[in-house]
Formats: sequence, structure tokens, C-alpha cells
Amino acid sequence: MQTRTILAVVLSFLVFLIFTYLSEKYGTKPAPPKPVPETAVPAPPVTPAKPMPPVAGPATGMPQVSGASTREVVVETDLFRAIFTEAGAALKSFQLKHYRQDLPFETIYRLSLGPVGFEIERYQDPQKSSSRPKELVTVAPQQELPLSLTFEGRGLGLPATLPYRASSTSLTVKGEETATLVFEGRTPEGLVVTRTYRFRGNSYAFDLKDVVANRSPQSLEGALHLMLTGKATPAGQNTEGLVVSANRSVEEFKAGKLKESKTYTAKVEWAGLDELYFLAVAAPAGPPRSQATLIEPSPKQFKAVLTLPETAPAGQEVQAAYICYFGPKDTGHLAAAQVGLEKMVNFGWFDWLARPFLYFLKWLNSYVGNYGWSLVILTILLRLAFLYPNHKSFKSMQVMQKLQPRVAEIREKYKDDREAMNRELMNLYRTFKVNPLGGCLPMLLQLPVFIALYNVLSYAIELRHASFIATLPFTDIVWLADLSAKDPLLITPIVMGASMFVQQKMSPSPGDPAQAKMMMFLPLIFTVLFLNFASGLVIYWLVNNILAIIQQHITNKYFK
Repeated sequence: MQTRTILAVVLSFLVFLIFTYLSEKYGTKPAPPKPVPETAVPAPPVTPAKPMPPVAGPATGMPQVSGASTREVVVETDLFRAIFTEAGAALKSFQLKHYRQDLPFETIYRLSLGPVGFEIERYQDPQKSSSRPKELVTVAPQQELPLSLTFEGRGLGLPATLPYRASSTSLTVKGEETATLVFEGRTPEGLVVTRTYRFRGNSYAFDLKDVVANRSPQSLEGALHLMLTGKATPAGQNTEGLVVSANRSVEEFKAGKLKESKTYTAKVEWAGLDELYFLAVAAPAGPPRSQATLIEPSPKQFKAVLTLPETAPAGQEVQAAYICYFGPKDTGHLAAAQVGLEKMVNFGWFDWLARPFLYFLKWLNSYVGNYGWSLVILTILLRLAFLYPNHKSFKSMQVMQKLQPRVAEIREKYKDDREAMNRELMNLYRTFKVNPLGGCLPMLLQLPVFIALYNVLSYAIELRHASFIATLPFTDIVWLADLSAKDPLLITPIVMGASMFVQQKMSPSPGDPAQAKMMMFLPLIFTVLFLNFASGLVIYWLVNNILAIIQQHITNKYFK
């Protein structure tokens, strides 16, 4: 097989591999709508069937619960602003201070040609901008709020919207400080419920302890249910699905993939809602006794339930403790939660290679201050690492081009005797000390690097909303303002395709005209493929091509 044929097969395999492995997750997504002010998620109305009796004054001397109480409690830390409601002592809002819901763009012009979209955008006036902190609470009007608690069993009921009384209406926690927020409520059956949240100023993780005391004269049997709920949106900006870690493995279910509820009983570590860059989960603290059930009650609505079967004898209480994490998929913060959440950051087949790239990219950015330029530097360093193999590849292709007439003669002479033809070809290659596969081996070596970087640039939250060249030079038109999103002007993928075309022109041409035509189609294939890829990946491939052109020019001129 000729070198060019092998190279064409390798490149075609690369295209097929990328497309089949990643297109399902990273296929073309609808263009996000023009930002509009987000409506606050309403708390479910509290309309108990009958008046709730007040809680008997506990030892803490907290005020008694009013059946009509629906106050909100604001918790401020260095990292988030959370709003709890006394209707269920659950989460009504959870906004991340260091991440935005979307970038403050306004679309001036949009053109869609099938799966390809071209957009002209500008930054909005700060006074008119609707860009908000990232919101992790996304529930439908009739859904329970996240962290709602129920206790179901014979002759008892603890509704998700049980009225509670909070120990405070606001809480501010900074740095290494910790603080607690306590909710107390009571059911008609005589259950006294205390929900205690404990926050740290510098952590996305917080503790939750639920205590249900049986003040009735009879023993009660049932199950405590802690719920995490959410929904997906057409723009793909919110919750994407459900996730659970049980029996030392992680399972993820994207919207529409969970046809029926699924329950896990063995070694449940945590369960909750998963988004591309964010996570909202709860992990049972202590022995793994909880069960986890994942439900998609209606299209694109999700519910993860942690269940703890309990018996509450008269006059006694039952407890359930959790570690909750509502935050980004940042490896440092995930690991700090100490419940195994770091498993949610996985870069696929070449995770072992992708992680050092990410750490090095972050280290570079700590000095450069721009992930785009950090990526350019990383690409240059990788190109230097492959300098010698690439040089040998170019030299091998040069020699193979010179041998094409001799190869053609041998093929013609021994066209009816394949064994003799192969023997003579091998003698020819041995005489000139050339490996017919020499032009392809460097590409095979770089294939893991490409896939590892693809996953880093697609999954790493560090690249989300990371800017390179925010606006087109000398204009206010948005360009490379988000390395995790495609180039809205399609400039970089088109230039990348052109650079591949130049590479093909500079490369030694194959002897077979059919092969030459096949090779010339590859830049077009890659250009179409890269139109919707993250701009960070396109920049890597473009810079790599430019460096390859420079190296090939030097080789052609000085190493003939």
C-alpha cells in the first residue's frame, strides 16, 4: 500500500472517530435565544388541607411555626447566593457568583444554513444587560423544590411544602467561617422536623442534617425522601440529566434517555442532577444505607431521590445526614467535598493524558492571564515535542515521492505476481532506507493528543466563557469571547481549512491522481467538521497547521 493511501486512511479514520465518538454529545445545538430577564422560580404555594398546629416550643426557644409562613432566607458566601423558603425548608434559588448564566450579547444578524450558523453579535450595554449569575435551581411550576424532604408511611405524611420556621432570615459566611441555618416544623400526626444546614464561606459543599422526632403515641414506619429536582431547556443552558454514583461506578442519563425509574440499593455514594459544566448532588453522610432513585416524571423534567427506610418509635427520633454540592465541575472544589465527586470530570479514553494538559494549561494561564494565548503556547510546546518525528515524516514523504517512478515500474512489471511485486518494493525501500509508513506514524502518535485536547477543551469548565480575542479587531463585533463555544463568525475554522489546503499543496504529491484528489478533499471535510467545534479546539488545530507549514517549508528548502 502506498504511503499516501495509508495517510488518507488514517485521516479518514480520524474524521470518523471524532464524529462518531463525539457527535451525539456535541452535535449541533440550537442557537441560544436572545437573553431575556429570567423569571424567578416560584415557590410552590402552601395550601395545607387543614391548619397546622404550632410547634411546641423547643429547648432552643425558637419562635413557633405559623401555618401561613412562607418567608425567604438568603444565604451569602464567597462563592454563592442561595435563597431558601420556609415552605419546605428547600432551595428556591442557588446562584454562583463567579459564573454567569450567559454572556451579555445581543444578536444583530443571524444566518442559518442547515447545521451551520453564522452570527454577528455585540456586547450589550451594561445598563441593559440581562447577564446574570449562573442559576442552578431550574424547576417546573409543579415540581418540588430541590432538597425538599418527605416522610411517607402508614398513617403519616410529611409533605414537601410543610411550613417551617427559620432561625434567621439572612446569613453571611466568609472565608474559613462556618454558620448554620435551622428550620423547624410539625405535622398533624405529631412529627417534629428539624432541618439544619451548615455552610462554609469558601466551599460549594454544605452539610444538611434532618431530624424527625415522633411525638405521637404510636410507632411510625416509613421512609425519608430527600429530593433534587430540575428541568432542561431548549437552549441547553440548564440541567441536562441525572447522575448517580453507586457500587463504585457512575451512571449518567441525559434528557429523554431514562424511559422508566431506576433504583440503586448498593453502596450509593451520591445522586443528583448533572449539567455539562455544573453539578447539583447530595451524598449520604456516614454508612451508605440510602437508596437512590432516578426519575424522569415528564419530558425533560428530572428527579433524584435519596431514600432512607426508617422506623420511629413513639417518643424517639430518626436522623439523616447529607453532604450537598451545588457548584462547578472544578476538580479542586469537587475533590474538596471528599465524597468522590471528582469522578465527574472524566476526559474519556485518554484521561491520563488530558489531565496533565489541563493542569499545565491552568498553570500557564496563571502567568499569561488569557486562556487563548495559553493554548497557543501549549500548542507550540507540543509541536516542539513532535519536531523530530514530524521532520522524519516530511523526509520520508520526500523520498517516497522521488521513488514513485520506480514504484510504478515495479507495479507494472509484476502486476500478475503480487508476491514478487511486494518483495521488489521492500528491496527498493530497504535500498533507499525509507519506511513506507514513516509519513503516517507521527500522525498516529499525535492522535491521542488531539483527542485528549478535544475533551479538555469541550469539558473543562476553565474554558467556559474564557475569552481569547473578545471582539474583532477595530470593531465591537463579538469574536472569540468564549473558547468553549464555536466561532460565531466562522473565521477560524475557514482559515484552518485554508491552512490544511496549503499543507496539502506543499506536501509531496502522490503518484496516483485518484489519491491526490482524495487528499485535496480532506481540508474541506475538516473545515465542515470544525465549523461547530469549540473555538479553542479550532485555534489549537489552526496554530498546529501554521507551525507544520513553517516546518515543512524549512524542510523542503534546506533538507532536500
